Amino acid sequence: MLLSIPFLLSLITSAIAVNFGFEKVQLTEAEAEDYPEIRFGDQDENFPKKRCKAIPGDKDWPSDEQWAKFNKTLGGVLLKPLPLAAPCYSGPQYNAGRCQELKDQWSNTSLHMNDPTSIMSQWSSGNTCVPTSSPNSTCSQGGYPVYVVNATTVRHIQLAVNFARNQNIRLVIKNTGHDFNGKSIGGNALSVWVHSLKDLTYHPSYTAPNYNGQAVAYAAGFQAFDGYRAMSQYNMTFITPGGNTVGMAGGFLQGGGHSAYTSFYGLAADHVLRIQTVTASGEFVTVDAEENPDLFWAFRGGGGGTFGVITSVVVLAFKQTPVATGGIRFSTVVDPTIQNSIAVSVDTFWKGVKEYWAYCVAICDAGGLGYNFIRHTLDGKSNATGLTFTTNISLPNHTIPQYRTFIAPLIQNLQAVGIPIALPSTQRYNNYYLKDEPPSLKTIGDTVGNTRIASRFFTRANHASPSKINEMNEVLRDFVEGGGYTFHGINYGPTLERAGRPDNAIHPAYRETIMHAEGYDSSAWWDGKAPVKSVANQTRDHQRLQRYMQKWRDITPGSGSYINEGDAQEPDWKDSFYGSNYPRLLRIKKRWDPWGIFYAVSGVGSDEWEVRGSSGGGRKGVLTQDGRLCRV
Repeated sequence: MLLSIPFLLSLITSAIAVNFGFEKVQLTEAEAEDYPEIRFGDQDENFPKKRCKAIPGDKDWPSDEQWAKFNKTLGGVLLKPLPLAAPCYSGPQYNAGRCQELKDQWSNTSLHMNDPTSIMSQWSSGNTCVPTSSPNSTCSQGGYPVYVVNATTVRHIQLAVNFARNQNIRLVIKNTGHDFNGKSIGGNALSVWVHSLKDLTYHPSYTAPNYNGQAVAYAAGFQAFDGYRAMSQYNMTFITPGGNTVGMAGGFLQGGGHSAYTSFYGLAADHVLRIQTVTASGEFVTVDAEENPDLFWAFRGGGGGTFGVITSVVVLAFKQTPVATGGIRFSTVVDPTIQNSIAVSVDTFWKGVKEYWAYCVAICDAGGLGYNFIRHTLDGKSNATGLTFTTNISLPNHTIPQYRTFIAPLIQNLQAVGIPIALPSTQRYNNYYLKDEPPSLKTIGDTVGNTRIASRFFTRANHASPSKINEMNEVLRDFVEGGGYTFHGINYGPTLERAGRPDNAIHPAYRETIMHAEGYDSSAWWDGKAPVKSVANQTRDHQRLQRYMQKWRDITPGSGSYINEGDAQEPDWKDSFYGSNYPRLLRIKKRWDPWGIFYAVSGVGSDEWEVRGSSGGGRKGVLTQDGRLCRV
């Protein structure tokens, strides 16, 4: 009789490399022997593939006694939380004062990241329980998980994965909820909340396959602001997100992970040395270039929430890398807050924007970052009065004189088309993310809203000639002026030469990218106070955004979209998010997760599933998660 893979692994647990103490606490085969609900998965077993995941009220949904036993086995870390805004609704949870606090803080990321179920963009939940001034309206669980495992050990994660798989329950993974499309929630689901796993170890000398040098190990709950502190403490640099509350080991790293150093060092996924993960069978495995290399390849760019629950990673670290940075701004309206502000005509404005596009290749080739917006200037009544372009250009490893020499031709080009602008004020910091002291817990928090977002990579081909730059400029002008949308561009170029360890699942178009462009539908923005839009209006607005985004796709053939900041209903999403890597990723997915435990919106293999009965209307409407997950 053949022994199962999990059993064999239980015999060699002590040989598995771990980064942190919480990873030493693991589930054993012996514990599961007399408790079938938590047994490990056996790929050779004839596991029944039921059409839909169980939901409360189904005969196969676990009883209260089963949940109580599961909680006891977990050591009491099973939560059954109500939606965050429940105090705004009539009933035993109603609390007018707390409701007002929620309304005032609803757009702050800290509020949601510290809650076991809440997310930072509410539309994907179905807007089923949001702050309201009408307490007699309905608050339901909607797209939020029913139960949450507040994981503090690997054992907790293994128990959650095994219980969900064996009981046919939808499983989701959450750290911060910093996601725009609903990957970290799921109606009627069991959630693994890894937010408490905050460990970090700095290794001045670390040895891995084909590497010997500085490295950082960090755990699943680690966030960008934790990384900023570590860089300050150890006088080094490693790839972290720009938004200070973004989780690092989840969608950020697994989707690619861009930063201020992307043109200089590459993407976060390019510098992973080792991963520890719990797979769909409940196994705890080490993943690197020598152990499980197929899974190692897939994790680095193949999308979060798809191949396993990462517990920790080890990534390269670099010597402290100083950055010189400065900003450029011009507008069609006078800004009374800026001395000697001068307005330019609309045509001159777009000539200036085009000059900036023409300089983006130089920025990327210098190892730099351009972080720009084109926004509608609003009056006190939220009426659009003009357009404003802003960009912050940062150059790693440049002195201030070198920076000024680099930026001077761009300033001259802007002046030549009628933009009255001088050389920007320039600063130099030891690290891009250490412009100030590392943030305190009192100041941590970004602003979020119920905004629709879509993205596209504009490549070197789009910047290759004046005619191509003009084509891009006209499309983006139509998007902003005709569509009324906000544009956000991030100029970076993670070429293969700069990537470091580029044999990974990163979309091939990434390597030719000069501008990662995003479009925001700010009309969908919701701050927790105004009435939520109806499903019909949300659907209409989304379809309108898609029509404008199609114009971006039309002039970027063969390119792609950043999965973490893309549209959940991106047409041809396999090609847009994964490119030619998708077939290989799907083979790896089926090998490691034949049960389909890890479902994520737009994730590899997600087209085999759909959310039925959701308030958003699914494929024909808005892809919300407040329904039952079923096989297609």
